[in-house]
Amino acid sequence: MTWNKDTVLELSARFTLSRILISAAEIDLFSKLKDGPKTVEQLCADEGWSERALRILLDALAAQELVRKADDGTYSLDASLVPALTKDSAESILPMLLHRGSMWKTWSNLTEIVKNGKSPDPNAFEARPREQIEAFIGAMHVIGRDLADKIADSVDLSPFTRMIDVGGASGTYTIAFLRKAPHLNATLVDRPEVVEMARTRLAREQLLDRVKLVGLDFQNDPLPAGHDLALVSAIIHQNDSEENRVLYRRIHDCLITGGAILIRDHVMDPSRTTPVDGAVFAVNMLVATPGGNTYTLEEITEDLQSTGFTDVRLIRSGERMDHLVMASKAR
Repeated sequence: MTWNKDTVLELSARFTLSRILISAAEIDLFSKLKDGPKTVEQLCADEGWSERALRILLDALAAQELVRKADDGTYSLDASLVPALTKDSAESILPMLLHRGSMWKTWSNLTEIVKNGKSPDPNAFEARPREQIEAFIGAMHVIGRDLADKIADSVDLSPFTRMIDVGGASGTYTIAFLRKAPHLNATLVDRPEVVEMARTRLAREQLLDRVKLVGLDFQNDPLPAGHDLALVSAIIHQNDSEENRVLYRRIHDCLITGGAILIRDHVMDPSRTTPVDGAVFAVNMLVATPGGNTYTLEEITEDLQSTGFTDVRLIRSGERMDHLVMASKAR
């Protein structure tokens, strides 16, 4: 990108396109168009929306070719977009779009946070409405479902027989690891309400008999013992360094001697500007958590070693949240 006044102005206006898409997702507009063309009047009669407002929103979506507008004034969703934008599809990205809506609210506080250093009241997970929790967990699945298999393929799982997935959400990565390694069994720990979401997905994948589900607060509660591999996927960025050290100690305690910890997250270069997605994601942690950040390999290594792990190494690099760091519990 070559920056000049025109490209900077273009960047400053991109939020308008995102807001149009997010608002359409929040009212589940695309699902209402999947079965065929509808007029503004039909949609508003069903939902009680404002005709003027909906027509303006739909025209903006049509201008971006996210919906089609016919000569008779009806609107429809292209068949190619139905799997991605409707709520009942297995390929739906709607949970991520809804999560972006939640992010919109927290990111709106960025200016004040930079001025005073404090997030005004970052929403604790347990304080979020259920629909927001479901959107967040669903969003993590949207991100992970294509990446998880690649992550599993990056690791030699042959030495391990019992994995613990710490903060395993709805089981996306547990599923990928179990599919790759038929000899592997797993324990998935997360908050009780999240574990029930995992139960549904694991049952659908016919893997429930190989997974023990444990509902707990992994940031504060002891972890079940007896594992030889601990997966910590997209967790450490939520914490400050001391919180990560506390978590690493719990994980160290739950591993057998010779076991290993596997961390998936952004790993920043020493300048903290690469990968770009990691630098931007650090801002997301600034606005959404009291102390979260993205970390360099040196920082991760220091925290792991302080809690008893050895042989810390980077085993996978990438531009997304697809770096892998592995360390061992000394024999």
